[in-house]
Amino acid sequence: MNAPASASVAVSEACPLFRDSRYLGYVKEQLRKLTTDSAVYGVSNILGRFITFLLVPFYTQFLPQGEYGIVIVVYSFIAFLNGVFTFGLEPAYMRFVAGKNAQERDRVFASSLLFIAAASVILVAVVLLFRSPVQGLLELRPEWNAILPLSLGMIALDAVNVIPFAALRMENRARWFATVKLTSIIINVALNVLFIAVLRESIVFIFISGVIASASSTLLLLPVITSRLRAGADRMLLRRLLAYGLPTMPGAVAIMLVEIIDKPIMLKLTDAATAGVYGTNYKLGIFMMLVVTVFRYAWQPFYLQLSADDEHAEETKALFARVLTYFVLLGAVVVLALSLFIDDLVRIPIPFTDGRRLIHPAYWGGLGIVPVILFSYLWAGIAQVLNAGLYIQKRTTYILYATAAGAAVNILTNILLIPVWGMYGGAAATFSAYFVIALIYAVASSRIYPIAWEYGRLARIGIALAAAALCWYLVPAPDLLGSIAWEICILIGFGVILAISGFFQPSEIRELRALFTFRRS
Repeated sequence: MNAPASASVAVSEACPLFRDSRYLGYVKEQLRKLTTDSAVYGVSNILGRFITFLLVPFYTQFLPQGEYGIVIVVYSFIAFLNGVFTFGLEPAYMRFVAGKNAQERDRVFASSLLFIAAASVILVAVVLLFRSPVQGLLELRPEWNAILPLSLGMIALDAVNVIPFAALRMENRARWFATVKLTSIIINVALNVLFIAVLRESIVFIFISGVIASASSTLLLLPVITSRLRAGADRMLLRRLLAYGLPTMPGAVAIMLVEIIDKPIMLKLTDAATAGVYGTNYKLGIFMMLVVTVFRYAWQPFYLQLSADDEHAEETKALFARVLTYFVLLGAVVVLALSLFIDDLVRIPIPFTDGRRLIHPAYWGGLGIVPVILFSYLWAGIAQVLNAGLYIQKRTTYILYATAAGAAVNILTNILLIPVWGMYGGAAATFSAYFVIALIYAVASSRIYPIAWEYGRLARIGIALAAAALCWYLVPAPDLLGSIAWEICILIGFGVILAISGFFQPSEIRELRALFTFRRS
């Protein structure tokens, strides 16, 4: 349903400058809340992802390229089925509990969780019926036969954990959320080090570690689960939940295909060693993915709760526009900084290892894809902001259209470009998919939930980022400066271009001055 014209005018007037103090006060209050939630989720996710990321250089030191390629492909299979096993009930749960009392929230929780648990048992049995062809598809050797059932156990446990984690997010219990996540990750990493580095076991034990880590999350979430299951399942409510969630499920599966399908395609069109090198360097884009993940964890419950406030509908749209601008600015800084310094980062020596580098030199051949992956994740984050209106208006079928189109573009581009460009073809396919998804969201949202985005400011960020990238690619580092000093100069130049172009508004400059004055005092 389109917003009235007067509302659009008010938004367009308020959004660029926020001249009206009521807009400014409301937006500052809500941005502070979003930032606080993001900080709590951010610390846990950044720390957790960083700990997990340490497994990447760890694996490159202890696993041959071919074996690591198989691990990457199997984990892609796990990520894909994670979206299938939850049936879209995570966003449905979050939408249906917003603004409800404790008793109603418990009924939604019990109905969602019991269905996922029962469905997971059935799906695991179905996959095991076709065990031989699945293992052939994943190119698992006979000595690795245990990997498939272990992977399915991990998927089922993670699916059961989805609703309890969503409950913690919707109840703003971010610290408990973070504690469970970090505990599971630390257990996983510690067991990997024990099995692979100390005991020198096979890659099967990587998946044993994963199952134990997922089970630890389930145990830690038991107080959340048991206290809410007493409400029992409600069949009519479950039908409504599935009616909302199932249309998002193909979209979730499609977006997961965008994330993972390039690895098995790379394996089939090249070899396991190339897939290992590609997957390793793809994972170096984790830092931009971290930004997107942290933002999404705080953003989704934030806008769903905010949408129930009809009194501030105009301010809410103005807030969404400002959030997009700030997110793109942050993402552009992360993309540029990591693209500039990634070559230096992978060459960092590991102490007490006789000259070993952070990433083994055998995997450096794919470093060129990292900037493309980083930029792709920036568009993935933009899509998260653009689709908020579709969830608010319960027009989730457009989520399916966008993600299905992105998945189709991704698969087709991978098949066409990998034989020609190799690893760069896979990276280009990832960018193409996220760009298409964001574009479709933008078109759909402009009709369903129109927002006056800050187009001028977004354009200034794009121009500054393009100028910095061109300078990096086309201008060699001056001899007097050296490569690292030159990269720092380019990063500073990005900020200078923004300042000269008038990106920063007077109110923001005043806020920054006040912040720095406070810190100095």
